[in-house]
Amino acid sequence: MKTVHLIQHTHWDREWYFTENDSKIILYYFMNDLMDRLEQDTTLGPFILDGQTVVLEDYLKVAPKQCDRLKQLIKQGRILIGPWYTQTDFLVVGAESIARNLLLGKADCETWGSYMPVGYVPDSFGQSAQLPMFLQQFDIKYAVIWRGWCERDVASSEFIWRADSGDSVTTAVLPWGYGCAKWLPDNTEKASIVLPAILEKQARFAHSEQILLPNGNDQSPFEYAVPAMLNKLNEQQKDYHFVKSSFSDFFTALQKSGQQLPEFSGELLSPKYMRVHRGIFSTRMDIKLLNAKLEQFVSQQLEPLLSINWRLGLPYPQSAVENIWRDAMQSHAHDSIGGCNSDRVNSMVKARLTNGLESANQLLSLNMKMLAGGIEATQKGKKIIVFNSLPHQRDAQISITLYTPEADFCIKDDQGKTCRWQLIKEQPQDMSLIVQELANSTTTTWYRKCDVLLEATDLPSCGYRTFYLHEGEPANFEFPLQIKNENTLENQWLKIEINDGQLRLIDKRNQQHYSNILRLVDGGDAGDNYNYSPPVDDWLVSSDGHLQQFECIRAPLIDAFILDWHIPAPLDAKARQQHQLNAYLDISMKISLPHDKPWLDIEITVNNTIQDHRLQIEIPTEIQQAFHFADQPFGLIKRENQPTSLAYWQEENWTEAPTSLWPMQSLVMQHNDNHGICLVTEGLREYQIPESRQDMIALTLLRSVGWLGQANLTWRPGRASGMVLPSPDSQIFGIHHFHFAVLPMHQGQHPDFWRDVEHWRTPAFGYLDSGWSQFKMNPHNLVFPESYSLLTWDCDLHFSTLKKAQNVDALVLRGWNPSIEPLLYEPPKSDIKIQQVTLAETECVNAGKAAPCAPVSWLMS
Repeated sequence: MKTVHLIQHTHWDREWYFTENDSKIILYYFMNDLMDRLEQDTTLGPFILDGQTVVLEDYLKVAPKQCDRLKQLIKQGRILIGPWYTQTDFLVVGAESIARNLLLGKADCETWGSYMPVGYVPDSFGQSAQLPMFLQQFDIKYAVIWRGWCERDVASSEFIWRADSGDSVTTAVLPWGYGCAKWLPDNTEKASIVLPAILEKQARFAHSEQILLPNGNDQSPFEYAVPAMLNKLNEQQKDYHFVKSSFSDFFTALQKSGQQLPEFSGELLSPKYMRVHRGIFSTRMDIKLLNAKLEQFVSQQLEPLLSINWRLGLPYPQSAVENIWRDAMQSHAHDSIGGCNSDRVNSMVKARLTNGLESANQLLSLNMKMLAGGIEATQKGKKIIVFNSLPHQRDAQISITLYTPEADFCIKDDQGKTCRWQLIKEQPQDMSLIVQELANSTTTTWYRKCDVLLEATDLPSCGYRTFYLHEGEPANFEFPLQIKNENTLENQWLKIEINDGQLRLIDKRNQQHYSNILRLVDGGDAGDNYNYSPPVDDWLVSSDGHLQQFECIRAPLIDAFILDWHIPAPLDAKARQQHQLNAYLDISMKISLPHDKPWLDIEITVNNTIQDHRLQIEIPTEIQQAFHFADQPFGLIKRENQPTSLAYWQEENWTEAPTSLWPMQSLVMQHNDNHGICLVTEGLREYQIPESRQDMIALTLLRSVGWLGQANLTWRPGRASGMVLPSPDSQIFGIHHFHFAVLPMHQGQHPDFWRDVEHWRTPAFGYLDSGWSQFKMNPHNLVFPESYSLLTWDCDLHFSTLKKAQNVDALVLRGWNPSIEPLLYEPPKSDIKIQQVTLAETECVNAGKAAPCAPVSWLMS
């Protein structure tokens, strides 16, 4: 006899085609009904509240007086909560966001008095290979998932899932989803007709006689009559024994069954039984870029600065930072960050992220001001504070904005040595718009606003160094900015040249040529917010032959090409179908070659005035092999260029094509020991390996579609996903900026290569202490050194964050292994007490070796 575990739950989308305001009102009535039912009948429960504590937070906003009542049911184990704060996406959002999601979710659960020790992920659009690692770092030993699994990955729906770090969790799949037993009849006669087919499907891939029966659905009310109905069915038949259960009880019964489970390693992106929507990585790219900017800014600039200031005696605004993270995570659910929502919801997602970035910028500005105010100057001039978050000393080129009324200025270091800098852009600035003291002035104060690239050397690890702006004094170094009609840029490692509108890159270290690199290609998109869909007869247009002009810039720190394209293109899907060039794509590209680095820095500006299309940029790798590498949260993953399942997905009637559209955090590369190409991006999350040319990486810049959902797509046959709802804003008209780097490789994944990647991904940053500010503050009367380093951790691990610990007065430093090989490390060098901890900030053993795809965290008190 099979034991059927009744799992009563609701799946709670905070927003989708409806807004979070709508869901909060529905939540008021849902929660009141749930608590009434549980209190009236003490035999009912447990009920799973979708594994995310934000539901409780939202409920208390509309029913604050119900807190004690709700807490009592949670402590009794009749309402199961957590462990997540929100049901986050795992393929688009960043590693620190996922870690903070669990950290804050478990903190919430401790406040409420209980938590569900199961990594419940019911609706993520595909599963990261890193999920077992994240869960084990929080001492969670079980996972329940839905999308992305099929029996070709692992034969049964219960298995041991192992991450490359070695961490593993016992995993159960809901092969037919969390709503497979929704809306069950409350009488046995009708249920005995409906249930057999459901149970047969649920048992089809089961590894034991223990079967999960999830009873609930999206924003669906508590089906309180189902347990009594199943009790009656227990008396009427002998094939199944129904029990009220939880996921924890299910795993306990599974373990007692003594069945040895199969093992699996890797990501789960198979859309055989349920769509994984491999178009969300590039949907609403404006939101993707904004979210990535916020994540990186908070974890790698703001939090390290606040940590240094805290050690120097300034307060750490922990609640303010936590609120920024919480607001961001409310935009991290699969629909929200995926952009597969109504236009109204997308505007709210974007507003939350924008609000978070505004708060983070203000925190950084005020803390830089407070830091600068305490530094005792040893040189004349205005202080420029240059901050290095990385735990090793470095040289860097710093982008900084200076305001000055003077025609001449120079910058000197704390030893009085003149620094080299480069003027990138200049424009006049009305200072009354940014300085509080001038807001009520009757005259306008005009300054030069100069965007400058500053060469800063010997920057302390996890610390800062002070430089000085001398106004009215000439720079006194040679090699001023020059604009020439030349077609070649070159440093000691690389050479790039332009001929007949095409670019060719030469790696001088191995003489490898990469022809027609950075070619722009625009094609149709007949899809929706969920999926890219190529038109049946697509018509591609490219940048070939449409270069309007280019300039070659020679300058002290970097040389650059500036190229402008005016590409004839179809205005919309109809024009593309008819091969009409009735519109233009205006695209500008700046290719910078630093004098001191072996990479190309690429900035692209697109004025998107057309619709129903996808714009990609092609980078040839000249690598003839069947696989490539990309990064995932806290690690690297090896992928096949073309999924083998493309050969049989149609024959097996998969729900969508397992296409070669792939997610990344910020990096993708193809290489061998002698040559190859790595792309490192700032917020761009999608790439493709074209079937027709597998030695090519096609980086998606944007795609424009006008529907939330549509039916019968080329790569997604059948019903529409979501709602068939117009979403004209997802055409994302207007100006868009993209930034990435091209790093040619000449000796594989060498430590020098990884150090270059880390330096590009984590730039140092600066602040001019002009003496003016938007807001006035009283002095803090603390004194700080002119140069300061908190600690040094100079190893091959990549920096992730330096932050205040969640529950104690201490700091957390985190790095991670970016490579596919184990890496040795020593503890950080500091005068602070140090111990190794997990992502949950609990003590763990110092192994001295980081496994692939593994984070390493330190608590410093």
